[in-house]
Amino acid sequence: MKQIRTASAAFALLMACAPLATPFEARGQVAWDAPMLMAPGAPAGWGIHLVDPHPGNGLGILGTWRAAPAPVGVGFRLGLFEGAGDDLALVAGFDVSGTLYRGTDDAPVDVIWFSGGGAGIDDDVLVSIPLGLSVGWSFNEPGFAFRPYIAPRMVLDLFLGDDRGDDLDLDAAVDLGTDLAFSPNFAIRAAVSFGGREALSIGIAVPGR
Repeated sequence: MKQIRTASAAFALLMACAPLATPFEARGQVAWDAPMLMAPGAPAGWGIHLVDPHPGNGLGILGTWRAAPAPVGVGFRLGLFEGAGDDLALVAGFDVSGTLYRGTDDAPVDVIWFSGGGAGIDDDVLVSIPLGLSVGWSFNEPGFAFRPYIAPRMVLDLFLGDDRGDDLDLDAAVDLGTDLAFSPNFAIRAAVSFGGREALSIGIAVPGR
């Protein structure tokens, strides 16, 4: 019960802070954390995702790697997108996370915190540090699992650009996603980001070895 109260309080604090975030003006830059893909139990191994980011003029490809299912260990990502100016945009980042509440058979709800760091590199550079919570549900059947989740976050953005100079701002976003798992390490993953980040992705996770 103490874990549940702690997770609830942290979730409420995060949501209370969201209205204080101001939209980041440098929306010409692709953000590395959209979508964040931070589901409780996000599978280990390689992930290959098609991403439609905003800003951006077309689909991009994102590769991810985890040595262990979230929230254990560190996750890494590297992506290549078509930027807002029809040129190529590179994104790279890492995530860390930890358990706030572990669900039971009667209440299969997991809550984790997550953070990380990374950058989106286009004409200019957008460095972002997110901090958020992810709340996931697990519906398991023999050979199949359906795991929807919601992941709100605050993001500290540092814009590094020649035209406007450096700029520091606070943003807020929410991911809605689901993992359809057919084995412990193989899953179809889909997610959408909205709020201060806008992106849509669909991909697969496969074992690393």
